[in-house]
Amino acid sequence: MVLRSYALMVLKNWKENLYLISLGAFLVALPTSIALISITSVALLVVWFLTGDYKTKWNRLLQNKSALLIMSIPIVYLIGLCFTNNTPSGLQELNKSLPWLIFAFVLGSSAPISYKATWRLLGVFIFAVSLAAGVALIKLSLLDTIFNFRKAAWVDHIPFSYQTAFAIWLLLYFIFQKNCSAIQKTLLSLLIATLLIALLSLKSLNAFLYFGVMTFTALILLALKTKKRSIRLAYIFGIVLITVLPVYYVYTCVQKFYTKTEYNENEIDEFTANGNKYVHDFNSKFKENGNYIYLYICEKELIPLWNAHSKKQYTDVAPDGDTYGALVLRYMTSKGLRKDSAGFAQLSQKDIENIEKEIPNYIFAGSKFSIYPRIYETIWEIDRYIITKNPNNKSLAERIEQAILAIDIIKKHIWVGIGLGNNAKAYNDVILETGSKLEPQKTGWAHNQYLNYLIRFGVLGTLFILGVITYVFVKGRKNNPFLLTLFFVSMLVANFGEANWETFIGLNYFAFFFCFLMWITPKEIKEL
Repeated sequence: MVLRSYALMVLKNWKENLYLISLGAFLVALPTSIALISITSVALLVVWFLTGDYKTKWNRLLQNKSALLIMSIPIVYLIGLCFTNNTPSGLQELNKSLPWLIFAFVLGSSAPISYKATWRLLGVFIFAVSLAAGVALIKLSLLDTIFNFRKAAWVDHIPFSYQTAFAIWLLLYFIFQKNCSAIQKTLLSLLIATLLIALLSLKSLNAFLYFGVMTFTALILLALKTKKRSIRLAYIFGIVLITVLPVYYVYTCVQKFYTKTEYNENEIDEFTANGNKYVHDFNSKFKENGNYIYLYICEKELIPLWNAHSKKQYTDVAPDGDTYGALVLRYMTSKGLRKDSAGFAQLSQKDIENIEKEIPNYIFAGSKFSIYPRIYETIWEIDRYIITKNPNNKSLAERIEQAILAIDIIKKHIWVGIGLGNNAKAYNDVILETGSKLEPQKTGWAHNQYLNYLIRFGVLGTLFILGVITYVFVKGRKNNPFLLTLFFVSMLVANFGEANWETFIGLNYFAFFFCFLMWITPKEIKEL
């Protein structure tokens, strides 16, 4: 009888249930599969048509000015397509804007989702993210080096890190909203801790910023909301900590990096213990862990020993483009060893295997869950960039160079931009004009959403898109001020370090939740 009653209820409300199932399927796809994101987003449109009631939906959409405004964003892309010199590339960029249209259309014209169904859907998202995070942690524990953190998640690690950060705050929001038992709070806290470990392990510096801004914003909102002085002071203390501690930690990492092992050119040892002459390049300022790479080098002793103990020959070229000899020098320097027979004797078999795996510094072979190696890598890249002016194969250095070149492009096309599909040519032209060492660009895009908009659409198009999004946020946040504000503000800041609205997962993630959180009416967060 119970099953029959449940089946009848499901059939009676089949339109609503089918809609909710399609939304849930999309939320499962976000952290798990690019292909499923495409399939489930199309499925949302199919379900919209299958469930009928077109007149009601159409009237609801026409009355939803925010949805209509969001749906107008792809028009800017269509205008930009009129100026393309590369139609296939332009169409591909136009295709990236479709999530704005799809989610505003489907969610903006459908009936508002109930409070209970909202939490079920958010629970599905949290479950999917948690499952993906658990798999990523298992893979990280099995992978050889910390560099594989980019391969640990099922989807790109940066947008997945954003989703993980948001899932953490959804769980905290749930704990604040619900009268959870002690056991429930303990289990949810353990899940939050696991997601925090996963977030740190994925090592996306931009995602750290995203989560930091989200937490900072949440603490401000909570401090403004609470009437209890002691709790408000606790939130203010948290705001100070979330601001000061990361800055101080990065500062100490920079100080540590630039703490050098000093030497005197006139007193430095010229010969090894075996009487062979060292090579010293006093002009090179390249360092590993404060030690200069090109001092105390005796390849006469080093090469035969390396070739005898390693499967890789000293002069062989590694997949990353460096010779294994260059990796040997960096790795030994990172351990403070001289590059001679005495220094080589202090390398373990594990050290040799690390070098064969293209690990240039012993700290990268340490804890896979430590943040310091990732920060060290970033500082090292910037240091190399400052010395050589060569940004290639250095993530942050390339982003800085791309941003500098982007500004040159924007100055020439300030008002309407260069249109769609023309970025690669514009970048390559400015590389030649400025003499930049950046390698020719295949796609020509900066890791900054606002610079990309300015390049493509100029000031006019950029102001239109940002104006629409900001207006919709301000008008819509009254329905869900807490979650929507966290979500919106953190992404605005993260866009300075990543073109999140031009990556497939990034835009699908933002456009969906932006519409979803705006057009539901869950209860406001309780007084804390």
